[in-house]
Amino acid sequence: MELATAALGSLLPKLGTLLTDEYKLQKELRGEIKFLQAEMESMQAALKQVSELPAHQIRDLDKIWARDLKELSYDIEDSVDTFMVRIDAPVDAKQHSFRRFFDRTIGLLTKAKTRRHIADDIKDIKRRLHEVAARRERYKFEDIAAKPDTSTVIDPRVPALFEEAAKLVGTDGPAEKISNLLTQGTDVQKQKLMVVSIVGVGGLGKTTVANLVYERLRGQFKCQAFVSVSLKPNMKQILSSILRQVSKDKCTNAGEKEPSDLIKSIREFLNDKRYFIVIDDVWNDEAWKFIKSALIDNNLGSKVIVTTRNVGVANLCSVDGAKYELDPLSDADSKRLLCKRIFNEVEGIHSELEEVAKKILKKCGGVPLAIITIASMLASLPNQTKYEWYHVYNSMGSGLENDKTPENMRGILSLSYNDLPYYLKPCLLYLSMFPEDFVIPRDVLVQMWAAEGFIIEEKGRNLYEIGGRYFTELVNRSMIQPVGIDDFGSATACRVHDMILDLIISLSAQENFVIISEGPQLISPKCTIRRLSLQDSQVDSNEEDSKEEQVTQPTNVNMSHVRSLIAFNDDAFQRWPPLSRFSVLRVLYLAHFPWWDIDPKHLGSLHHLRYLGLGNVLEAEVLEEIGNLQLLKTLDLQDAYVKELPASITRLRQLENLIINDRPKLPDGIGNLMSLQELGWLDVELSPNTLAELGNLTQLRVLTISGLTFNESYVKTFLQSLSNLHNIRTLVLIHSLRLDLDCMSDQWRCPAHLQNIEINSNASLSRLPRWFSTLSELSCLSITVEVLRQDDLQLLGALPVLRFLKLELQGPDGIMTEERLVIGIDEPFRSLAEFNFINQTRWWLEFGQGVMPRLQRLELYFWVRKREDIGLENLTSLKHVTARVDCRCARIREVEDVETKIRDVIEIHPNHPTLELSRDRTFFMKDRR
Repeated sequence: MELATAALGSLLPKLGTLLTDEYKLQKELRGEIKFLQAEMESMQAALKQVSELPAHQIRDLDKIWARDLKELSYDIEDSVDTFMVRIDAPVDAKQHSFRRFFDRTIGLLTKAKTRRHIADDIKDIKRRLHEVAARRERYKFEDIAAKPDTSTVIDPRVPALFEEAAKLVGTDGPAEKISNLLTQGTDVQKQKLMVVSIVGVGGLGKTTVANLVYERLRGQFKCQAFVSVSLKPNMKQILSSILRQVSKDKCTNAGEKEPSDLIKSIREFLNDKRYFIVIDDVWNDEAWKFIKSALIDNNLGSKVIVTTRNVGVANLCSVDGAKYELDPLSDADSKRLLCKRIFNEVEGIHSELEEVAKKILKKCGGVPLAIITIASMLASLPNQTKYEWYHVYNSMGSGLENDKTPENMRGILSLSYNDLPYYLKPCLLYLSMFPEDFVIPRDVLVQMWAAEGFIIEEKGRNLYEIGGRYFTELVNRSMIQPVGIDDFGSATACRVHDMILDLIISLSAQENFVIISEGPQLISPKCTIRRLSLQDSQVDSNEEDSKEEQVTQPTNVNMSHVRSLIAFNDDAFQRWPPLSRFSVLRVLYLAHFPWWDIDPKHLGSLHHLRYLGLGNVLEAEVLEEIGNLQLLKTLDLQDAYVKELPASITRLRQLENLIINDRPKLPDGIGNLMSLQELGWLDVELSPNTLAELGNLTQLRVLTISGLTFNESYVKTFLQSLSNLHNIRTLVLIHSLRLDLDCMSDQWRCPAHLQNIEINSNASLSRLPRWFSTLSELSCLSITVEVLRQDDLQLLGALPVLRFLKLELQGPDGIMTEERLVIGIDEPFRSLAEFNFINQTRWWLEFGQGVMPRLQRLELYFWVRKREDIGLENLTSLKHVTARVDCRCARIREVEDVETKIRDVIEIHPNHPTLELSRDRTFFMKDRR
């Protein structure tokens, strides 16, 4: 349902645009479009009603209706986009006057023909729309408003509550850690109400571990309760259950009370009692807030455990407590669990089954429920041969849709999918375009979502920021696994767990959302392909007939409806029709672009393209026609090598992201790209004229620039342009040494909204710029400076929202005016959470009392010296310390003394932070062993 709703959400604004005077439609056609718009709005409202039903209540007829509507919406949007592209096609202003007159005349005739085509398309679409509506009426769909669900759905978590301890594997460690979290703190803190949240993907064993802790500790408390909340909670029932359990059924009329009365009764009963309650499977903030209102903090040492799949819910629950992220089982524990379930023993897989067992366990990814459900299948096999096990493994690879035994696992994962808001479902299903274990960059994914129209515009918000929020929501809901954390604390990429990938591949196939090619012969010519992922590998060289079939058959497949095409090897791509056949393509990503086999005109004919990502070594001529792609929003050449970009790129007036690598030469005229939001990167030495044009790019938000070394005129031109970039958020300077960014007059003003500055990777400042003090929104700062003074620390410490600071000093000792610097109360760094300090000099830094009150992570790199007392005990929120000791010119005894002192300081620190200690440049020690 939500996929059809998303398709309509992308279409309706375009229908509104068609009705503007810009497109000069005839009165009759405008009326047809208004009718179409009204019909689609009504159907969108009906779809939203259907989507509010529980998943198991939605009938097949409803799904067919939604599927037909989704396909119809796609076709309408393709027709509208084609019309807009042809009407908006520009005439080359550089042509001679007669040629321009001729082209304009032909253009007017062509546009008249195009308007007749859109009229014919709209009439055909109206006919199809009536067919869909008539079919719905013909089968007399009942009122689709949500009705009370009288059926009983078995909760798949229930067996976990009664699992025998002897059958559990890998739970002792987590149970012990959670028990310690419940009892940590001083005597006073132990008397406060303690809430520990357990967070992890569905099937990971959160309920099992919580119940294990509950059974171990419940005897220490006067009152106990264990309740499950679930996706759509009945709060009256949940509160009634808590009251009955804590009162040991003394409150016999609990079921007759209203929720507000139940909360009051629970609080009154618990007022003078020490209690232990487990709240299992909380899905959203509202459910937790409602239940928490019944949990009184009576200073008697009561404890609460909350389990959830949502990181946001876990953070909310553990504001004054602790959060425990439950990890998947280790390889060893996964194997033990499989053996115990199949053979009733911890060890003992037969040698011939070892290889296939490893593959099966890898597919399960350490998720206990997945291992248990697959073990049930394996245990039922009659002969336990490796061939039977491989059959099970292959069924897992196809999404488990061919075997109903793992229904329990699929049901649990489907719960998470069904709970997603409608705008996240197409975003998640789009991940099925990527192969198993593929690391998907966040920014690339968001740009593809935007190109597909999945991101819903919000007034006053940047589209890519909204997409970034979608990405974070999927991480927080445990639907994708984060990879790499940036300075803002956000994941830079993601992977999809194998079991989740199997689910979304299956759903994508059901919805005709994505077609995954593992050989072109597998695709029916009758299939309407919307999105195509080419993941096939080698052609079988021993089967000539098969090879011929793979090469020739794709010509029979209709590519005219494909919106996204992603290919991960050139072998897969070369066996498909030419690019010109993909007439409505919006996303094209070719990881290994076979430029030698591509006609540049074919690439330039993809007029609907919004995202273009190419990898491989590229010759300049392959991009010559790129200026024809007037709708292009993102040109991603991050994984490509190209010496020079063509001049035609300056015609891309809607281009928002130009992502390049290896410093290609840019053509003059980049300042014409008025929509550009990201430019990475600009090498000033290769493209000096572009530097002065930067000031025209007023929408720019991200800029990477290099080549400013030892050229004051470049620096001044850069700073003058920078003052015009009022929307810039991230500035990265690389390959630019000893820069002086304080060379402008007092009238110069820096951009007010800078949030992230990176000046490292062979870049450095001669001194800290004074204008940094005006950056009130700066959150992340990573810089290398030659000189740092006390007033510099005061400047940085006063920045109100600075959360991450990486400060590297590498200047010669001769220009240092102080032997030590003290971060004192005048430079408190009130928001700083992470501080990386790399000191290549012989002086040191000290932390005074009351500074950096939120600092949790500290990384230090320093030379061995006589004084190591730097005041770590004053960092009251410290959780982790990394110390790297530069051993140059030091004796072994001196290094060991420093390490001992650091360990002693960490040991007596009240927070007992973790410590990572290492040595650097040991080769240069005076008496190295």
